[in-house]
Amino acid sequence: MTRVTRTAGVVLALGLLLAACGGKRATVQGGNDTFTATTLTVYADLPLQGPDFSRQLSIADGAALALYAAGGHVGPLHVSFVLLNDAGYQSGSWTAPQTGDSARTASTDQSSVAYIGDFDSGATAISQKLNNENDIVQILPGSGYVGFTDASPVDQPGDPEAYYPDGSRTLVRLIPSDAVQARAIVTLLHAQGIRRLYVISDTSDPLSADVAPLTAAAAASGAITVTGRGQISTAATTPLSAYRAAAAAAGATHPGAVLLAGPGDTGAATLWRDLHAALPNARLVGASTLARSPFLESLGGAAAASEIVSPYLEPGQYPPSAQAVFERYRARFHAAPTAYALYGYEAMRIVLAAIKRAGRRAPDRASFLRTFHSLGEIAGVLGDFRFNANGDTSATTFDAYRVSGSGALILARALP
Repeated sequence: MTRVTRTAGVVLALGLLLAACGGKRATVQGGNDTFTATTLTVYADLPLQGPDFSRQLSIADGAALALYAAGGHVGPLHVSFVLLNDAGYQSGSWTAPQTGDSARTASTDQSSVAYIGDFDSGATAISQKLNNENDIVQILPGSGYVGFTDASPVDQPGDPEAYYPDGSRTLVRLIPSDAVQARAIVTLLHAQGIRRLYVISDTSDPLSADVAPLTAAAAASGAITVTGRGQISTAATTPLSAYRAAAAAAGATHPGAVLLAGPGDTGAATLWRDLHAALPNARLVGASTLARSPFLESLGGAAAASEIVSPYLEPGQYPPSAQAVFERYRARFHAAPTAYALYGYEAMRIVLAAIKRAGRRAPDRASFLRTFHSLGEIAGVLGDFRFNANGDTSATTFDAYRVSGSGALILARALP
């Protein structure tokens, strides 16, 4: 499958696949394409740079595959797919300017009906308000920050109402929220017989760090003693002495496990190694946002004490319909699929189902939004689930992964 890579604007066009299904090729941001009333456009915005590129591309490929399977049409309506990039070329991760540009591109296109992304909570905090103001349905394949959907003691001030300036709920997510992840982590600790926990929040991204206080609250109500709470930024400007001090503070409380929640920035692996040195017999548990190769491949001897919790399951844990999608993915892209492809596929498939149900009313965003929220129980490639009134999925399963010496994730157990 040929793909066209661009070095300016959007980094990637999905080329022949979208052309084959009658879809519009992914375009450079700010393009001046015009659309008719019979054309609807689904945008995706993902971090398509850096070490996370492959799994993010698989989300986009999954969405394209679902559109290809539909022939690029729903009844008389033509459906286009435009892929945008929210990552900076130097940082390799999402940036506020790139994310803002993507959201403005989608919101100013009168044919926009849905927005798949963003993957990171910090990016979603930027795109969501603009999408909500324009009644564009936003489907998250990531972004677990609980404050996007639910009021919680760990929310930023004004959340979640701040993300819905027009009052209507336009956001849904395909993964469980960080509140559900916190309960899964407590389940893991109980299964391991751990009764003393120290939690660390990575302040370089407060939205992805919400798992730490959420886990502390869930642990305390689950008869696990929280021995202490630490905070540190793992940004590149943090001195090495700060990591050693944070590890020493954790070690002084004698926990059986330490949880780190945050984006896994430059210094996260340094902190992890220092924690292992200070607590060689403790388990080191990472929130799902740490399941990224630069972090995992830098753990050294601490990998043996490590576990990462993730909502992205092993391929064989998904239903038979997912296995069929994997086969079509292999045939179309001549590559091994990952579980991430299912989240792009499911997002696009749900959008197409809502377009079909809305019929001639689909081009009207308010009508499409009401129809989307009326889908009810969804039997899809991720399993059977539904979205509640706040936009959260009913799915609750996480996997706990061990980390190999080379940084590979190895399934340890499922966490229902």
